[in-house]
Amino acid sequence: MAMEHFLDRQSPFPSQGSVNTQNCRIWERENPFQIQPLPLHFQKVTVWCGFTTAFIVVPFFFEEIGASGPATCTVSWTRYESLSRNQLIPALKQRVCVDSTIFMQDGAPPHIATPVKQLLNLHFGNGRIISHRFPTAWPPRSPDLNPCDFWLRGYPKDVVYGGPIVNLAELKNRITQYIHNIITETLQSAVEHAVLRFQLIGERGGQHIEHFLSKSKPTSFS
Repeated sequence: MAMEHFLDRQSPFPSQGSVNTQNCRIWERENPFQIQPLPLHFQKVTVWCGFTTAFIVVPFFFEEIGASGPATCTVSWTRYESLSRNQLIPALKQRVCVDSTIFMQDGAPPHIATPVKQLLNLHFGNGRIISHRFPTAWPPRSPDLNPCDFWLRGYPKDVVYGGPIVNLAELKNRITQYIHNIITETLQSAVEHAVLRFQLIGERGGQHIEHFLSKSKPTSFS
């Protein structure tokens, strides 16, 4: 029976597509004393998404409804457990692939809380989970091996921030639209590229492979 790998990731998307830093300098020929104020903390959304070679699960935004509307919230184990129970598992069941899925996630604290581990073990068992605090774990500090890190985390940002964003509602719409437009060939390419990285790691005896990646990068995503 063929096994389908499912990878998940949540990532923050600031509304302006920029990162606050004290090392930012603006050079101006006409007015060297010009000041460009920036907010200390941009509004942002935290979005979760997961995919296989065949499909991608619709993005889920971690937020709570307050008096002024939806507000981004932190990813706690209770919210992640609720996401897994009410979004992830039903999506896999709908495609009749729970029993043939190897579930892969990183070792963020909400991912390895006891109730979350119990839920994942119930549906996947220890033998089909790749995660920190499980029998099969990702190597520490290895984002180059995880397509959620080397592709899904960064590539959408290049597209989403293609123009100015008015508010968080527009940011969420852009993210959702981008996710819906990802084609199956791109998902397959991302997973195949991950497998290629695994092979390079094996051939190199676990040594660094960064200098090989530019030579082997597929053309279907950047």
